[in-house]
Amino acid sequence: MKPWYVFIILILLPAAISAQRPAERNFLHNPLWNERHHVEEGESRYMNSFGGWGGFGNFGLRRDTHHLWHQDLGAFIELYRHSDRRSLVFTGQIEFIADPHNDINFNPRAIFWEEGFMYTWRGGDYFLQLGFYHRCKHDIDNLDRGEERSLIYSSLWGRWLQPFSLVNSQDLILALRYDRYIITWDNRIFENSTQADFDRSRWDELSSGFSVNLHWQSNPDRMGNGYYIEPRIWLSRLQADFRVNHGINAGLNVRTEGAEFRVGLEYEYLHDSGIPAEPSDVHLISFGIKAIPAFGIR
Repeated sequence: MKPWYVFIILILLPAAISAQRPAERNFLHNPLWNERHHVEEGESRYMNSFGGWGGFGNFGLRRDTHHLWHQDLGAFIELYRHSDRRSLVFTGQIEFIADPHNDINFNPRAIFWEEGFMYTWRGGDYFLQLGFYHRCKHDIDNLDRGEERSLIYSSLWGRWLQPFSLVNSQDLILALRYDRYIITWDNRIFENSTQADFDRSRWDELSSGFSVNLHWQSNPDRMGNGYYIEPRIWLSRLQADFRVNHGINAGLNVRTEGAEFRVGLEYEYLHDSGIPAEPSDVHLISFGIKAIPAFGIR
């Protein structure tokens, strides 16, 4: 892949089009990248591998009144693998959001939950994934606010993962994903509302979504240090309307035999954060750390 192709993509992605709020939107998961759990050709293995990840960050530069801290947790178990060509995974992850409205500057505000199955098939140098994810969002400790918003936005989805060699071998991953939402719900309760408030940006009108992720990371040096950058865009359809979100995260990664640690800065625009009962868009800049398995996640 020519370097200038990637340069153009990196320029266009943030300006062009992630709507809604998938908990796994800022990484790519593919168990078949993890060759340490190798299965010989023609053989199958059940309960082949498992792992998890966690992250913590602060929305310290730009935030609305609903975002101060975030915590990300996830886990997966590879239920089945055949010949390093097919894999079935069950996975679950959460995104926990806290706002500043209590005495210790850490008030639980909302939790976004995701769980489901992911099937991966290797085809030459590319991978195809199919899955079903149940997603929901719930408020936390918000009775004193006089408002509540609960969401369900579950989907059947498919993704194509294609590696490219930009600077080093297969250092760039392109991911194209399509979601078809099949279970949706947007329940809002809040005071001083109007019908227009209830009609705005309703997630129960979600029908489909299309996303593009690019992930590049350098080869680690002798100390295991490297760099990464990932821009992403997500276009969602709500009946006759389209909504556009985008984000980019970049930073340093340190890889050991057992894990990879990332320290980075992230910018994200959400047309509707999904948190307040009266929908509003938000620009977020956060600084955080994340620990992920050394292989299988980019």
